[in-house]
Amino acid sequence: MKVAVIGSSGFVGSHVLRVLRAGGDDARAVVRNPRFAATDENCRIADALDVYALRDALAGCECVVLSVLGTQEVILGTLAPVYAAAQAVGIRRIAYISTGVVHGQAPRAGTVESSPLHVRHAFPYNNAKVRAERKLLRLRARGTVEVVMLRPTIVFGPRSRWVDGFASALHDGSAYVVDGGRGICNTIYVDNLAHAIRLALVAPNVDGEAFLVGDDETVTWRDLWQPMAAALAFDFQRVPSFSPPAVAPTFRQLYVEPIRTSEVGQSIIPRVPVHLKRALKGTYRLALRARRSVAGSDRLRASGEVVERAEAVGPGPHLEGPAVTTEIVELHRCEWKLPNDKARRLLGYVPPVSFAEGVRRSAVWLQQQYGRPAPDARERVAVNA
Repeated sequence: MKVAVIGSSGFVGSHVLRVLRAGGDDARAVVRNPRFAATDENCRIADALDVYALRDALAGCECVVLSVLGTQEVILGTLAPVYAAAQAVGIRRIAYISTGVVHGQAPRAGTVESSPLHVRHAFPYNNAKVRAERKLLRLRARGTVEVVMLRPTIVFGPRSRWVDGFASALHDGSAYVVDGGRGICNTIYVDNLAHAIRLALVAPNVDGEAFLVGDDETVTWRDLWQPMAAALAFDFQRVPSFSPPAVAPTFRQLYVEPIRTSEVGQSIIPRVPVHLKRALKGTYRLALRARRSVAGSDRLRASGEVVERAEAVGPGPHLEGPAVTTEIVELHRCEWKLPNDKARRLLGYVPPVSFAEGVRRSAVWLQQQYGRPAPDARERVAVNA
């Protein structure tokens, strides 16, 4: 099978490329950075916003894997050019890498693929991905290229933000967990995701479908991160644990952002006079300052991005700890394991790598990258604990 992987220089894209090639597929890297081409013979240079460059890059391929990261403008702006280019060169199917957080960082019990989606999430990324799925289905309704969407959540493995980022945080003393890391972590080892993507490219009768994909095991954040800490000789028990109060979505998150980031909003906003935009923003800021003043300075920031420094939970005195983000708070308080049932039934998806093996491979990679931590790094974790 000839497959083009758009976004091959990223974490997911690069692993997908590797797994497809290892399985015997003719996988072509499609990247924006020319430097990547120097290390890969089967590579094409194309900006995912440039339909003409994409047509040349995709020519001769049967399927496309779309794995592009970036701002909301990039996430949404790449869809039409990629679809148009794919249709122009006769691509049969696009596998789009969406995300499980279209259902929220802490999805309700019973959430499955058919659970209603909305664009009132507190995080713009969630809303952008919901809109991306909807836009792809609209493009499919008018076009000839099939579309299949996959919804992984915590994609981990060597070089992932959930592995390398946690290790870096351990070293600089900014690592933390919420509520002891006891919340459910909807993991998928990156090779399992690559396996699911290949199945999505070849399975019959799945055009227009979305699939939640993850590891089979139900695990916690502690299960994911404790072995990583141990691999670097850190005591996970001394990583700070926080239990900040729940944060209600703000008026901006619930109402302003959905309108501002909608297709209608994006088409109207550029036409609004600059002086009127400034006046509206000024009025909003004044109202926000007044609201914060009344609420008190010790409350959570109304932006929803960062929680004010919280005190660590547990016995003994504690110093000021890391800044806790509301995204991590919600992720760590997840109580629902997103199911693989639909992917298993329609794609034949069975994760080839166990969670334990994925963690082991990640820990080995960490040791190769970091070796043993410096004593002062371990002391910083102890101080914040």
